Amino acid sequence: MKQEVLKNWDLPMVSVAALLIFVICFAAYTYWTFKATNKKVYEEASNIPLGDANLASPSNKGNVV
Repeated sequence: MKQEVLKNWDLPMVSVAALLIFVICFAAYTYWTFKATNKKVYEEASNIPLGDANLASPSNKGNVV
């Protein structure tokens, strides 16, 4: 069934446009993730689970800070 649909596909520009949008978005997200100015943001995010050990103790159960 897939082969029959692709055999009759007469809009190659739609496929090319979708591929270009994907590549541009992928490149933009990759650049944004690895640029040097985001290093501090990722370091802070990686320390979130370690930041406040007192919140996990049973004595603070029910207390929302």
